[in-house]
Amino acid sequence: MNFTQNYFDLLNVPLHFYVDKNRLSTHYRDLQKQFHPDKSASKPASEQRMAVQFSGYINTAYETLSSPVYRAEYMLSCEGEAIDVQSVTISDGQFLFLQMEWRELLGDILALDDHGQAENKLEELHQTVKQTFGTLESSFDQQYTQRCFVDAKVTVAKMQFVEKMLKEIDAVESTLFD
Repeated sequence: MNFTQNYFDLLNVPLHFYVDKNRLSTHYRDLQKQFHPDKSASKPASEQRMAVQFSGYINTAYETLSSPVYRAEYMLSCEGEAIDVQSVTISDGQFLFLQMEWRELLGDILALDDHGQAENKLEELHQTVKQTFGTLESSFDQQYTQRCFVDAKVTVAKMQFVEKMLKEIDAVESTLFD
């Protein structure tokens, strides 16, 4: 049990922004089978505690690498470029305007009486926001590869906003159609 091993090494995936999710899941399940705390039930209390802690470490690694935003933040931290997204200033006026436009559109969708029209507009918005997220992922990958960490941090902050917007769209969809 090595608590200092980076998450990519621990889960046996290459240190790249784009990860093979099937490989990631397979190695995660293999590690959980190997180090699950139940396997240490008959061992001394200190070994049981270590198993619980290592299982938690494995879970954290998996959750981090499964999320594009957390993965990007982790990759930056591995380079000594830890990011505090709250302190990152996004001075991209076009992106800021886009945020306002999406929020306004989401409000307009909520106000629609026609559920069919609302569903179509919500799906259009979802696709647009999802496409923007994909573009940001690609930008981060390129910036990270080129070691443009200042730009990469701004891109991560944008990714966080867009991810939050996707969750809000999902919540609105649940509210309107469930």
